[in-house]
Amino acid sequence: MTLHLLDKIGNWNPQLFREIKGRLNTGNMAIVSALSLSAQLLLFMYYSAQIPVPPANGEYTYPIYNRFCIFKNASSYEKQCVRDALGNFAIDWSMWWLEIFIWLSILSVLALLVAGTYMLVSDLDKEERRGTLNFIRLSPQSAKTIFLGKILGVPILLYLATILAVPLHLYAGLAAQIPLNEILCFYTAVAASCALFYSSAMLFGLTTSWLGGFQPWLASATVFVVFGISGLPLTRAAGDVLHFLSPLAILRYQLFLVDKTDFDSLVENLDKLQWFYSPVGTNIASGLALSLLVCATGTYWMWQGWQRRFPNPSATVLSKRQSYLVVICCQVIFLGFALQSDPPGGNGNLICLLILNLVMFLALIAALTSDRQSLYDWARYRQQILPSNQKLWRRYPLLDLIWSDKSPAVVAIAINFLSSVIILTPWGLVEKNEINGFWGVICCLNLILIYAAITQLFLFTKTRNQEMWAVGTVGSAILLPPVILSMLLLTPEKAPILWLSSTFFGGFVSSSFAASGNTILLSILSQWTVLVLLNLKLRSQLRLAGQSASKALLKA
Repeated sequence: MTLHLLDKIGNWNPQLFREIKGRLNTGNMAIVSALSLSAQLLLFMYYSAQIPVPPANGEYTYPIYNRFCIFKNASSYEKQCVRDALGNFAIDWSMWWLEIFIWLSILSVLALLVAGTYMLVSDLDKEERRGTLNFIRLSPQSAKTIFLGKILGVPILLYLATILAVPLHLYAGLAAQIPLNEILCFYTAVAASCALFYSSAMLFGLTTSWLGGFQPWLASATVFVVFGISGLPLTRAAGDVLHFLSPLAILRYQLFLVDKTDFDSLVENLDKLQWFYSPVGTNIASGLALSLLVCATGTYWMWQGWQRRFPNPSATVLSKRQSYLVVICCQVIFLGFALQSDPPGGNGNLICLLILNLVMFLALIAALTSDRQSLYDWARYRQQILPSNQKLWRRYPLLDLIWSDKSPAVVAIAINFLSSVIILTPWGLVEKNEINGFWGVICCLNLILIYAAITQLFLFTKTRNQEMWAVGTVGSAILLPPVILSMLLLTPEKAPILWLSSTFFGGFVSSSFAASGNTILLSILSQWTVLVLLNLKLRSQLRLAGQSASKALLKA
């Protein structure tokens, strides 16, 4: 029976068969099963120890308080324990099972996301170092088959441990009076979140082989940070999109109508949450739909990047055509969370938009920037590729810069910059108090273009470890200016132009300190000057690369 099933799996997905055969043996299954059951037993025993035990008759001289008791003292926030007819304390068993359900949910999701990400990235790193990844590329399997085989097969022992926890989790949820359909919604959100994070892990492991053994630790630490952020209270700002990357978003809905005790922060502001002014915080169906939308969008584009990059390691992660759609999708989702009918005070929305756009555009720069050889090929042979009847474009290859995947990425980043400004304009118009912040966002997006030009220049050099140099330089350009200005005691009030033109916190500065129109204009002009100089340098290098070898020798 087992052999017949394995034969079917091997015929359907040889990569999945390879992963199962290497991992799913009796010893590994026994160890994982023992760890899963032991962890559940420890959690059950811990909460069993929290149940108050009534003292013997004659020794009950003082009141006992416990959060699992039923009676609530009118003069205290704690629950005072009272005896029932049999002399035992009356226990709120639904609350007891609810806490087991919550912690089992949190720990299971944390293990799935963090440990699963580590396993996938580590597996790709080992395949790359051993050279077996190139053999997989040469196999007749499609990129889709290998992708699914890795995601389903590498964390299969983790899946086994999670499946063993489902009976206790399901029983605890039902005993806590959580409807079955809401528990199934949570499982759906877990599957969607795993698909997103595992797809991201696969693409990250494929594109960052230059990090070496640091890859899995960096990926799992990033997932852990995102998971931690998703457990913070909702802010009713653009940053709430991070909460819907995790299944904890659906857990909030399950706790909304329950006495939350120690988990009030999970449901804070949930009833006020909106997306494009539509309330989504009171109905678990709308919350699940929004979570699936966010996760499905991310998973789809990660999958597109894998399909492009896996067969050809020298290709860019995304084509320029795809990048325009990615930015539109992301900015629309961000805008939906930013538009609230009763937004919170302060600059929370602005700060969230700045950070989200910074992360998105840095990832976009990494996904679109061509390597040195691709740029050389484009600079030397692009005139032969273009049709002869398009003489205008042969002289001014603007269309080639917009659509060609081997061309420099600066123009494509600029187009994405313009589309972002257009999409975020409604937010700037609606939030009239944030008009200075809107111009600050434009200053920050100008910095993104400068970072893109710096990255392209470094990847065009002949130095070793070009990626490390590019990452280090862009990271320094982001972090050092505010540090240096702070050390020189040049506060935003004293030097607003420097803060606006050189730091990514310029949007916050312009909003908080009401920068004048002249200050914002000078900051934008200074950024454009730097951008023009960087692009002139890149243009001269491309022109030199486009010359034939014999022409270069004759000119020398």
